[in-house]
Amino acid sequence: MKNNFIAVLDFGSGKITCMAATRISDSGDFVIKAVGQASYNGFDENEWYEPALLDGAVSQAIAQVESKMKCSIKEIYVGVPGAFCAMVTSEASSTFHSKKKMDAEDVAEIVRKADIYKASDDYIPLTGKPVFYLVDGIIRTDNAVGAIGNKLTGLVSFSYMKKYFRNTVAPTLLEKGINKVHYINGCEAQADYISNTMLRGGYSIIIDIGHITTNVVLCGGNGLLFQRTFALGSGYFAGDLCQVLGCDFAFATSILDKVNLNLEVKSGDAYTINGRMVDAVQTNEVVKARIGQIAEYIMRSFSMCDKEIPSDTPIILTGGGLAYLRGGVDVLAQSLQKPVRLYHSVNPQTNRNEYTSSYGLIYEAIHDNKPKGGFMAALRNIRKGDK
Repeated sequence: MKNNFIAVLDFGSGKITCMAATRISDSGDFVIKAVGQASYNGFDENEWYEPALLDGAVSQAIAQVESKMKCSIKEIYVGVPGAFCAMVTSEASSTFHSKKKMDAEDVAEIVRKADIYKASDDYIPLTGKPVFYLVDGIIRTDNAVGAIGNKLTGLVSFSYMKKYFRNTVAPTLLEKGINKVHYINGCEAQADYISNTMLRGGYSIIIDIGHITTNVVLCGGNGLLFQRTFALGSGYFAGDLCQVLGCDFAFATSILDKVNLNLEVKSGDAYTINGRMVDAVQTNEVVKARIGQIAEYIMRSFSMCDKEIPSDTPIILTGGGLAYLRGGVDVLAQSLQKPVRLYHSVNPQTNRNEYTSSYGLIYEAIHDNKPKGGFMAALRNIRKGDK
C-alpha cells in the first residue's frame, strides 16, 4: 500500500461507505481508523438509479476519510455489489505418475485448468478462488498444500465484474488521484469474512438484506458456491406502512423504530409515536407480510442453485435493515422454516450489521497485502481483474 493504512469503498443499496483501517495481524484482525459516508439512491441489476449523482457521493465519502486521516488515499479496494457481479464454479484435476507431496504450484495449476469460461464483452474477470480440494478422490481439504497423493481435484469459484460498474466508478477515483484500484466481489468478501470469523469455515448461507436489495450466497470452504441478488429489501417496510396506514414516509420510518414482532399484540394495542397512535396488529402484519415475501424470494433464489446444500448448513443474517427490527430474524426463520442466526462480533468496532460488507473488504485487503511469495501469491496472479 502507498498509504500506511488500508482503504476500502463499499457500495450499499442506500449509502456509499469508505473506511480506513490498519492491520494488526495477518489472520485478518484490524482496527478501523476512519469512516466516511454519503447517501445516494442505489442501483438495480442494470444501472445506477441516479448516475449523475454518483460522482459526488463517492467523492464525499472518500473526502471524509481523507480529512480524518489527514492524507490523500492513493490505493483503494472497491467492493463490487452483487448486482454488478456474476460467478461460476468449475472443477479440474491433475494426476501424477506416483504419490507426491502437493506444493503451491500444483494447487495453482488446478485454478489455471479450471479457468474454462470466457467472459462476455460486458464483463471483466476477477480472481479465481479454490473452494475445496479432493486428494485421490477421497480426502476433502480446504488447503491441499502438503497433502500426499496421486491425484488432486479442486472446485474453483470464478467471479466477474460488469464493465459498466468499472466504467462508471473508475473515472471518479482517477480524478481524485487514486490510481491503484483493486476490484473485489463484495458478496464473496463479506461471506468469507463472516464465515471465517463466526463459523471458522465450512458451509454457510449468508443473507444480506439491505435497503432496496438483498444478496444471498452459499459459501463452502474457501469460496462461493452460489450467489444471487434481487431487488427487495428492508426499505420496503416503510413504503408498505405508508400505503396501508395512509401516513407519510418519515412517520412510517418512526413506526419501525417502535415495532416489535415478538410481541403478542391483540386488538386494541397500539404503537404511539409523538402522541399519534397506530394499530399494532395491523402494523405487525404488514411488516410480517413483507418479510414473508423476502423469504419467498430467498427460497426461489436457492431453487436455482445446482449445488447440494447440507441440511445443517448455518444461515447468517446481516444487513442494516431487518437485523435491527425487533423480532425480524425470528419471523424470517419462521418463514424459511430454518434456524437463522444474526451476525455478531465480540469486537465492538465490527459489531454493526450494516457494515459487514465493508469489514469483508478490509478482511480481503489484509490477506491481499500479506508478504508476497508462496501459495497465495501464486493464486493472486491468476485471472486478476482490471486494476
